[in-house]
Amino acid sequence: MAMDLLQTFLCLILVLVCQSRTSFALVNPILPGWNPDPTILRVGSDYFIATSTFEYFPGHPIYHSTNLVDWELIGHALNRPAQLSLFGTPSDAGAWAPTLRYHNGTFYLMSTVRYVYTYELRQFPRSFFVTTKDIFSNDWSDPIYFDALGYDADLFWDTNGDVYNTWSGINNAIDKIYGIYQNKIDISTGNSLTLAELIFTGTLPDNSSARPEGPHIYLINSTYYLLIAEGGSGPEHRSTIQRGPTPSGPWENNPANPILFNGANLSLPVQYTGHADIVQAPDGAWWGVALGVRPQTVGDFNHIQLGRETFLFPVTFDTEGWPVFNHGLPLSTEIPGVLANKSHLSLFHDTFDSKTLQDSYYFLRTPYKPFHSLTARPSFLRLFANSYAPGDRDNPAMILRKQTSYEETFETVLDSFLPESNLTEAGMTVFYGDFAHNDIGVVGTGSEDGGGGRVVVTRTLRPAEQVGPWALTTTNSTVTTVTYTPLSTKSGPVKLVIVGNSTSYSLGFAEGSSDDPDTDSFGKITYTATFDSVFLSVMPVNDFFFKGASFGVYNTGNGRPSLSPADFRYWKQMPSD
Repeated sequence: MAMDLLQTFLCLILVLVCQSRTSFALVNPILPGWNPDPTILRVGSDYFIATSTFEYFPGHPIYHSTNLVDWELIGHALNRPAQLSLFGTPSDAGAWAPTLRYHNGTFYLMSTVRYVYTYELRQFPRSFFVTTKDIFSNDWSDPIYFDALGYDADLFWDTNGDVYNTWSGINNAIDKIYGIYQNKIDISTGNSLTLAELIFTGTLPDNSSARPEGPHIYLINSTYYLLIAEGGSGPEHRSTIQRGPTPSGPWENNPANPILFNGANLSLPVQYTGHADIVQAPDGAWWGVALGVRPQTVGDFNHIQLGRETFLFPVTFDTEGWPVFNHGLPLSTEIPGVLANKSHLSLFHDTFDSKTLQDSYYFLRTPYKPFHSLTARPSFLRLFANSYAPGDRDNPAMILRKQTSYEETFETVLDSFLPESNLTEAGMTVFYGDFAHNDIGVVGTGSEDGGGGRVVVTRTLRPAEQVGPWALTTTNSTVTTVTYTPLSTKSGPVKLVIVGNSTSYSLGFAEGSSDDPDTDSFGKITYTATFDSVFLSVMPVNDFFFKGASFGVYNTGNGRPSLSPADFRYWKQMPSD
């Protein structure tokens, strides 16, 4: 109680002092919507951030800014099947925790891609890095693999030219005791020059739950620092820092550790804080980025369907030379007195007038071949169905974009969709993963031989059993509720809507006034389902919760080939009323 009162008093003092200087406050997160495991880099006056994408393709978005407030997505480091082949990858596997660095005119991005979750591969696959001379070109090299087994790889160039690979690994696939490992490598090949050395076991008790990971090595004022994440990916997530005389230690523990940790007070608006990276600005000031979540709490349950987002904070140094994150205060949604106001609420409206998809769209896993076109029908996104449907552990004909606000509505118009059978279906989805998605679409009523009409299908999934705030089911089984609503026209346009709020989603539709594909007159929205957003927020037992919700459109033959293209008139994400 005394510590909570002290933190509240210090926060009040900081707010009053900062408000006396300026009325501006940075609004966190700077990258809203799921953008976990951020890594930050500055080259000249340009800042860059990369984050994790898991089973989404392309992998690892690259964001650019010149002021740390306004960020633009400029491309993805893993954008070719030769770099990222996610065929059959389970939910929350895929591309994990990048590190972005620059040395002698070359940009480096380190990554780990995990393909399975079976126990015999609990030591993880090898990590790798890709390179480019021009980060704005979206032209990155093929992977160059490290020899080490592990994840969260970091590259550090010492002043004598030695290059260190530092990563998180485990002792074996049974005990799974994590630690920070390191060796020297040949940067031209990724080959090892020295054996792997365990250089740090973290600040928490050395057991399987400690999870020291996300290492970053820095050389600041002739001192080496090791910044890591600890405590797993839930409320105990945190950042700690050590320093030493070499890139390998031995490490002196910061007496103020953890330097970023909000889990001691679960009433704070930002939780799960950790996995940080720091950068120095041209004026000498230091800044940090870290992941965090903004829970929408109802009773015993945290609704965190946006997942882990990227937050920014100032970094200062105390009189002993230790970094201090966010003035030693809990990370929050606002930082008074720094930078400028920047709301995360925004309008995204794509009328599909370009010949290529915007960078903010994703596929689920690596496409086997193209299934979309922006030129087959100008100013429409056309999806050609394949046999996979949302929820299949493969590559459905589906395009996704991250949900970026708790109060956000997704809307589109499905135009002139003529399903040839009761298996042919197209629509929209709010999607977390294979076992957590909810859909509304148009499906045929005829037999597989053709003919028939159309109905709106609404499909909601929920776990078979709810056992607690952090685990919903004792198995991975789900209960699916399906409803059908008749349509009055055989070919007219159908407006599809998903309204997201802090703790729920509603799925609805409205019909066009006729079969005329050019009509823009729609009736009142009919809502066919409302469901609790906790079902997109909490992991099943023995599974992970690493991403967040996305909105998507799809076209499927539900296990069969289909000849019915689906044309979507626009894509609109906007603040909910």
